[in-house]
Amino acid sequence: MAKRKRRYNLRLIRATWPYTVQEIGTLFGLHKNAVLTWLKEGLQADRDRRPFLIRGDELIRFLSARQKSRKQRCAPTEFFCFKCHAPREAYLGIADIVIENASRLRIKALCAVCSTPVNKVQSAQEFERIKKLFNVQQLEGLHLIECVEASVNSDMEMSR
Repeated sequence: MAKRKRRYNLRLIRATWPYTVQEIGTLFGLHKNAVLTWLKEGLQADRDRRPFLIRGDELIRFLSARQKSRKQRCAPTEFFCFKCHAPREAYLGIADIVIENASRLRIKALCAVCSTPVNKVQSAQEFERIKKLFNVQQLEGLHLIECVEASVNSDMEMSR
C-alpha cells in the first residue's frame, strides 16, 4: 500500500471559506476519517451543528504548524539522509565537492549510519569554509572558480 504524502498544498485553501470535513477530504484526496483525526489533534471547528464547519484560515494554521514541526535543520557538517529520515554526519567527515556553476556547489558524501549517498547544495561563497569542515577527497569543476573571466570561444583565436 502506498504511503500518503504528509505535505499539503496550502494555496488550495481559501482563507475565508468554511469547509466541511468531507470537502477537506476531497480537496486533499483524503478519507474523511483522516480529517476527523485532525480534529482530535487540535484542528478547531464549529461543532454547534452538523456538518462541522472548519474555517479556511484555521485549516491553513493547523496544517502549516504541523508541517513546520516535522522540519529538521541540519548543522553545517550534517546532511539529511532520506533513508534514516534524520540529519546525519558524513562518513568519516569525507566529502566530494562538485562546482556546478560560478555561484553554486554540491557537497556529496555517505551517511555515517547507513552508507546511503547524501548531498546538499551550498553557495560557492562558502567554498573556503566548507573545505575546512570536511576532508575533501575530490574536487570537480574547479576551473569555474579559478578563472577570473570565462573564455566563451576558447578554440577560436582572433587573427591579427
